[in-house]
Amino acid sequence: MKTPPRIFVAATRQDDGKTTTAVGLLMQLMAQQPRVGFIKPVGQRYVELDDGTKVDKDVWLIRRVLGLSDAAQYMSPVTVPSGFTREYIRQREPERLAAQVKEAFAVIADGKTFVLIEGTGHAGVGAVFDLSNARVAELLGSPVVLVSGGGIGRPVDEILLNAALFRQHGVRIAGVILNKVAKERCEEVREYTSRALAWHGIKVVGVVPYVPLLSQPTLREVCRAIAGTFISCVERDATLYAHVTLLSHFSLESVRTLLPSTLVVATGDQSEFLVACAGEEPAMWALRANVCGIVLTDGIAPKPHIVKMLQHARVPVILSDMPAYEATSHLSRMVAKLQPDNPEKMEAISQLFSEYVDFSTLLEAVRE
Repeated sequence: MKTPPRIFVAATRQDDGKTTTAVGLLMQLMAQQPRVGFIKPVGQRYVELDDGTKVDKDVWLIRRVLGLSDAAQYMSPVTVPSGFTREYIRQREPERLAAQVKEAFAVIADGKTFVLIEGTGHAGVGAVFDLSNARVAELLGSPVVLVSGGGIGRPVDEILLNAALFRQHGVRIAGVILNKVAKERCEEVREYTSRALAWHGIKVVGVVPYVPLLSQPTLREVCRAIAGTFISCVERDATLYAHVTLLSHFSLESVRTLLPSTLVVATGDQSEFLVACAGEEPAMWALRANVCGIVLTDGIAPKPHIVKMLQHARVPVILSDMPAYEATSHLSRMVAKLQPDNPEKMEAISQLFSEYVDFSTLLEAVRE
């Protein structure tokens, strides 16, 4: 049986944009290929579907946003729950896991014209249980596209470090995509990284600029991160925020300094601020326009009539027991993950990868 061409997406480290790249490349593939398959052979973070099947979170996301319909258990053949690594070290079975991955890929690849394989982290992740990304790419006979962060020196160093392990397993590097590059530096980064990597036979096939929208978390992610509960407007939990501010006291000056799409951290006894957000006072128009959500901390809830006002005004409010400073610090450092109900992010990814990735060059390299 003829097997389709494939590409394995790996990153040089966490949060370099591997999942975003996988989604962007899949969108391009699905626009050009009649039957595209997707598999993430090893998943470290998983969700449980209604039928009890455990699948990697990225598989769940991609099934939802791109409508891929292959059986979930084959798209995510190996998940790594708590205790998995210790159990494997006690009873090593590399042949069993390798067979599991290869069998799942065969099912996904059947009848497809192209398959995209998503790795989990850098080249060595999974080596402790004999399924490093380099080993999985070797098992599946797939060339690799490496995703790295923006810059010149550090990304080149990390790309070459990862490439060494892939090559040790006989895996070819089809190309490199540099992600989250400051837009004004894209041309410079492309020029110098292309020169440096060409010394090692590696092509740069894309330099994708940083887009703030893609780094903005949703209020649902906020609620989960601070162990909170929506007390108002849970239906707006997909709202994105761009800035976080801690409101220690309410004043007209604090209203003027708020930026658009700001998540405000306060306590439930800040009644004047909460009423201003929920009311219709013309002087507070800028406040209501710029506040995209409120996090109330220290377990201090507002009075019931104020909660009703916030609900009536459709202001999303999350209540948490976390102290105010801790919550502000935590939310300022949050790294957003793609969610299936972020259509504006999906549209941005589609445009970015269409414009900034040389897809035809990557496909040529895959078929070499």
